Amino acid sequence: MLSLTLGDKNTAANLYMPFIKGGGVFVESDKTYNLGDPVFVLLTVGEEAKKFPINGKVVWICGANARGDKAQGIGVQFPKDDSGEGVRVAIEQMIGKMQNSMKKTATL
Repeated sequence: MLSLTLGDKNTAANLYMPFIKGGGVFVESDKTYNLGDPVFVLLTVGEEAKKFPINGKVVWICGANARGDKAQGIGVQFPKDDSGEGVRVAIEQMIGKMQNSMKKTATL
């Protein structure tokens, strides 16, 4: 199990992956994963610390030898169910227009 806390707007905007169909997040991890692997992530979102248990899948891998200052980890796509939709909406409401900014993130 992985856990990720998106406690503030900047952290959420940095780790949210709006370009993934249905949304997703980047989770730092030094464990080895393959594309398509199922993964359980407990996401905690916002100052209220609302918890979202997510059964997602690996759709992005950033290895230990990534160029630049990119952290090692995985991109997890949210599932196509109520839990995935709920966390996507919560994150997008939290970050608002920041998701459309050209600011450098943990993934791009």
